[in-house]
Amino acid sequence: MLNVHGEWPLVGRDTELEDVRDALLDSSSRGVIVTGPSGVGKTALAQRMARQLDDSFELVYVRGSALASKMPYGALSFVLSDLDDAIVDNPLMLLRGLQELYAQRDDGRQTLILADNLEELDSSSAMALAHLVRVNAVKLIAICQSIDASPEEFCDLWKDGALRRIDLDPLDLASTTRLLSAALDAPVSRAAAASMWQITGGNPLFLQALTREQVDSGEMLERDGVWVAKPLSAPKTRRSMTDWIMVRLRRLPPEQREAIELISVVGAIPLDLLLRFVPSSAVDALQITRAIRVERTEVPLVRIANGLVSEVVRTQVPLGRGRELMRALAVEAQEWDIPALARMTFASWCIESGADIPAENLINAARLANRHRQGVLALRFIHAIPNYSALSQAVIEEARAMGVEADFAGGLTVLDQLLETHAEPHFEDWLDIRLLQCRLLMKNPSRYAEAEPLLREVRQRLAAEAVSADLNGLIRDVDELEAELAGYSGRYAELLESFGHLLTDHAAEQQNPALLGWLAEALAMTGRQDDGVRLASTIVARLLDTSTDSLLQEAAMARVFKLLVVSGRWSECLAMAASPSNHGKESAYDGSASEFAEGCLLAYGGRGSEALDKLLPALSQMRVHDRQHALPVAEAASAYAYALVGEARASLEHLERADHRPERLSWHSSRGVEYFMRLATTATHAPAEVAERMLQLADEDRALGNHGHELLFLCQSVQLGLGSVADRLVSSALASQGPFAEVCALYGKGIASKDTHQLMLAAQKAAELGNCRLAADAARLAAELAQESGDQVTVAAAGKVLRDVGAPGVAGRRGALESLTDRERSIAVLVAQGRTNRDIAQVMCVSVRTIEGHVYRLYSKLGVSSRSQLALLLE
Repeated sequence: MLNVHGEWPLVGRDTELEDVRDALLDSSSRGVIVTGPSGVGKTALAQRMARQLDDSFELVYVRGSALASKMPYGALSFVLSDLDDAIVDNPLMLLRGLQELYAQRDDGRQTLILADNLEELDSSSAMALAHLVRVNAVKLIAICQSIDASPEEFCDLWKDGALRRIDLDPLDLASTTRLLSAALDAPVSRAAAASMWQITGGNPLFLQALTREQVDSGEMLERDGVWVAKPLSAPKTRRSMTDWIMVRLRRLPPEQREAIELISVVGAIPLDLLLRFVPSSAVDALQITRAIRVERTEVPLVRIANGLVSEVVRTQVPLGRGRELMRALAVEAQEWDIPALARMTFASWCIESGADIPAENLINAARLANRHRQGVLALRFIHAIPNYSALSQAVIEEARAMGVEADFAGGLTVLDQLLETHAEPHFEDWLDIRLLQCRLLMKNPSRYAEAEPLLREVRQRLAAEAVSADLNGLIRDVDELEAELAGYSGRYAELLESFGHLLTDHAAEQQNPALLGWLAEALAMTGRQDDGVRLASTIVARLLDTSTDSLLQEAAMARVFKLLVVSGRWSECLAMAASPSNHGKESAYDGSASEFAEGCLLAYGGRGSEALDKLLPALSQMRVHDRQHALPVAEAASAYAYALVGEARASLEHLERADHRPERLSWHSSRGVEYFMRLATTATHAPAEVAERMLQLADEDRALGNHGHELLFLCQSVQLGLGSVADRLVSSALASQGPFAEVCALYGKGIASKDTHQLMLAAQKAAELGNCRLAADAARLAAELAQESGDQVTVAAAGKVLRDVGAPGVAGRRGALESLTDRERSIAVLVAQGRTNRDIAQVMCVSVRTIEGHVYRLYSKLGVSSRSQLALLLE
C-alpha cells in the first residue's frame, strides 16, 4: 500500500506514450501538443516520455503561470540570464540568440522543451517558443487543457502539421482498476473500482486524492487480501482537494457558479429545467470548458463532468443563500422526468442541509431507493419524515426497505403493526401491504409456508372488489406475485399451467413484462430453453423500444442472462458479465454482481484458478455488503473452484460458509448452491458417491417437471463416472432445447455406445460454448477409447482439445512471472520453499486468508494449479 501515499504508477497510457515517442523521434515532426482536462495526467505523461528519451534530448522545462503571464518573457526568464543584455533588449536578436543557444549543444543532443500550462504563457514567451519550433531548433511537448484557450501560435503549429495533437481522455474502468490494484498492491473488488471510477470519472488526480482519503478514513478497507468499499459511503476528500475545487469554483462568474451548484445538488438535471434558472450563455461557457456535459437522451440531461467535483460542491452549497432557489427547483422538478438517482441525490441534500422537503417527496425517494436495492438510504428518507408512522405509504416503504436489507421478520412486524393501529385502509393500500407481506414471507426461512394462504386471501377479496370496479391493473399485480411465488419455489410446470395461455402473441402484448419474464424462465427450466431465451429477448427488445425505465430493462437483461446459462451459451454469458456497461451507476446491481457471475461461470466450466480470480474479490465485497443476497452461491462456487485447484482445506472452509443461509433462497439460487457444494465435495469424497448425490438432485428436478435444469445435475453424474445413466442423459437431452442439450446428447451417446466420434463432437462443441471441464472429460474418454483401438487420428484430435482447454505451456507461465507484484513474488518464493499459508502469514504479518487470496491469484496469473507446479516453475 506504499504507493497510495507516494508516487502513483502511470497506467493505461501505453498508446499515448507510443504516439508521443513517434512524434519526437520522427524527423518530419516538431513535437506534440497534449490536451485534456485538469488532472488527467498530461504532465505525468510528458515527464515519463522525457525521462525515457533522456539519451536523445536535453530537457528544458517551461511552465506558464498567472504571475509570470503579466511579464514579457516571464516563462522564459530563467533562460534570459544565459544571454547578453544587449540581445535581450532586442526582440529579433533575442529570437536569434535563443535559436543559437538551443540548436548547438556540445553533446550533440537536441533540445526538448516541455511547455506546461500553455493557457498561462505570456505572449512573448509563446511567440519565442513557436519560433524555435518552426525553425526546428527544438522539439516541443506542449501541454494545455484546450487548444482553443492556448496562445494562437500553438494552434497554428498544430493546424500546419508541425505539432501532432494527442487528446488525453480519462481512464476507462479497466485501466482504473489496474491503477488502483497497483497503488494498493492488492486486487480491488469490481464494485469498489467501479464506484471510484464513477465518482472520479477516471481522472487520475482525483482518483489518487479520493483513494487516499477513502483508505485513511476506512471507507475502503482490505478484506481477505482484497480492497473493498463500504456500502453507500459518500466520498470523502481531503481538505486540500476540497479547497482546490472550491477555489476554482469561486473564480467562475456568478451565473456559471450557480449553474454548477444547481447541477451538483440534483446530480442530473434536464437541460430545459436548468435553463429556467440560469442563462444559456452560462451553460454554453461551462460546456466549452468541459466542466459539464449534456447527455443527448430523449430528455437532454446535464451533469457535472467529474463526479467528485459534483460531490464536493454539493456538500459546500450555502443553504442560506440558495434556500429559495432550491425550494423553487424542488417545486419545478416534480413535473420533470429526472433520473431516479438524481431525485434521491436531491432528497439527500435536503436532509443533510436541513432544507424543507415534503413528506410525499421523501416517500417517493424511499420508493426509488428500494427499487435500486438501497434499503439503508430508503430508511433514511422515511425516518426523516416527522411522525412517519401515521402515513401508511411511509410505513410500507419502511417495511420494504427492511426486506431489501434481509430483515424479513422486522418488515413483517412493521406491517402487522400498521394493520393493527390504522383504521381499515383503502383497498389499494391494503393490497400493497398484503402483496409485500407475501414477498417477505416467501423469503422468511421459518414462515414461508404462510405466503400461499395469504395470496389466496388476496385473490378472494380481489374477486369481490372487482364486481363493482375495474381492477385489471391490480389483478395483473397479483398474477405477477403468483408467478413469482411459483418460480421462487421451483414450481415452473405449475406456473406454465396457470399462465401458459398468455404466451399467444396477442395476449402477451397486454401483459406485465415481469409476468412474461417468469413465463420465459419457466419455459427454460422445463426444457424449452430456446423458447425461453426468445421470449426473454423479445421482452428486452420491447422494453428498449417502449420504456425509459432502466431498472425494468436491467431486470429483463438479467433474466436473459440466467436463461442463456441454462441453455448452455456460457461464452456469451461471460462476455455479458465482463461488459463495462454492467457496472453503471444507475444500476440496481453493483460491480461485484457481474464479477460474481463471471466467477460462477468460470467455475462451472472447470477453470478453477480463473474462477478464484473473480470470486475472491466478489466474495470480499459481499461479506461487507451482500446487496443481491448471493453470498451462499458465491461461497459454494468458491468451494468448488478451490477443489478444482486441489486445495481441500480451503474448499471445506467455504463449504461451511455456504451452508449458512440466513434467508430462504429462491429455488434457482438454492439449486446453484447445491450444485457447487456437491461438486466441491469431490475434494474429499469418492467421485462415485458425489455422482449418486448428483443423480438424486436430477431426480428431484425431474419430479418437479424442471427437465431443462435436470440436465445440469444429470450430466455431472455421468461426468463423475455414473455411465449407467448415459441413456437417460440422451433421452432427457433430446427432450430439451439449446446447445447444452445438444452437447449432453452427444456425450451420452458417445458413452453409451463407446463412440469416439460422438465424444469428440461433444468435446469440440463444449469447448466452443466455454465448458472446459466437460470438453476435457469428453476428449479424455475419446482418447482412451481411441488408444485401445489404435485410432491415432482421434488421439491427436483429443490431445488438441485438451491442450486448447488446458493451462498454457511452461514458457508462457515463466513469462507471466514478470506481471507479479513485489508482494506476490515474495509469497511465491516462500511457497516454493514449502512454507504453509500460516507460516507465510506470520512472516508477512497478515491474515491467513489474505495469503490464501494471494496464492490463488498467483495460480491464475501463472497458469498453475498446485504448489508443486509453482515450485517447479520457480526453479
